[in-house]
Amino acid sequence: MSLKKYLSLCFEIPSFADGELPQWLQLLPAGEMTGRDGRRFVNASPETVLQFFTADGRDIALDIEHATEIKGPAGEPAPAQGWFKTLEIRNGEIWGQVDFNADGSKLISGKNYRYISPAFYHDDQGNILGISSVGLTNKPNLDLPALNQEQTLMKIPAAIAAALSLNAESATDIEAVTAIEQLKNDKQLALNRAANPDLAKFVPKETHDLALNRAQTAEQKLADIADAEINALVDGAIKAGKIAPANKDMYLATCRAEGGREQFEAFIKTAPVIASTESRHEKKPGADGNKLTDGELTMCRSLGLTQEQYLAAKPTTQE
Repeated sequence: MSLKKYLSLCFEIPSFADGELPQWLQLLPAGEMTGRDGRRFVNASPETVLQFFTADGRDIALDIEHATEIKGPAGEPAPAQGWFKTLEIRNGEIWGQVDFNADGSKLISGKNYRYISPAFYHDDQGNILGISSVGLTNKPNLDLPALNQEQTLMKIPAAIAAALSLNAESATDIEAVTAIEQLKNDKQLALNRAANPDLAKFVPKETHDLALNRAQTAEQKLADIADAEINALVDGAIKAGKIAPANKDMYLATCRAEGGREQFEAFIKTAPVIASTESRHEKKPGADGNKLTDGELTMCRSLGLTQEQYLAAKPTTQE
C-alpha cells in the first residue's frame, strides 16, 4: 500500500478568553473534505486514525509551519510548541487534547497564529489513515514545495516482515508497529483469558484430576461388587448341582462378558441337576473312581464331554 502525506488542510483556532488556552482542538472533520489544492480526502474510519496513534506510540507534535515535516528531515531545528497526548472521536471528527509548552502558550495567548494544519497519512484512494503532526500557520493556502509530496517510509527487513505476516516488498515501519501492537493486544487477551478462564468451557487440572480419581475409585468399587455377585452366582449353581466345579472358571469368564451374566442366569434356571452333593465332592467307600454316576453322565451330556474328558478334568477326592 502506498502511503502519502498531506499538509495543506487548515482549521481556525477557536476563540478563547484571555488567560484561558484551548484544551481541545479539532484536527480532522468527519467524512469528506477538500484540500486547498482541490484534492478530496475522506475521514471514513476515525477508529483507524486512533489505532494509528496508539500503534505509533508517540505524542503528536504541534509545531510552526510544519517544521516537523519540512525542516526536521533536512536537519534544521523544528521545535515543538506543544503536544497532543490524547485523541478522541466526536461525531466522526478527530479532536486532540493539546498540552502547550511555554513557547506555545506564549504564541497562542498572544494570538500570534490563527490556524492549525494537520499533516496526515492517506492512501491512494484519499482515505485518511493517521496524523503525523500539526502545524501552527497563518497561511491557509500553504505554498511550500515539499507539501503534498509522496513520503517514502522506512522499509523493514524482510525477515521481520515475514515474522509479522507483512509483505516483505512493501512493508513499512508504521505497518510493522501496527502489527506488533496487535500482537501485544492478542498476547494480553490470552493472558487475561488464562488468568480468568471460562469455567463453562475449561476445568482446572486439579479439579479434573480429583473428579477422575473419584470416578475411577467408584468404578473399581462397582467392578468389585459385580465380581463378588458373579462368584456368588456361579458358586450357587455349583452348590445346586447344576454345573461342575471344574468348570467354574469357564462360567466366571462367561458371566464377566457383556450380556454373559444374563445368559448364565437364564441357563441355570432351566438346567437339570447333574450331580448330587455327594457325587460332586466324594465317592462312597468302595466306589469305582473310573466309572461315572448317573448325575455325572447327565452332566457330560449337557457339556458335550466324553467320559474320558470328564474324568481327566475331574478333581481327585482325598479320603
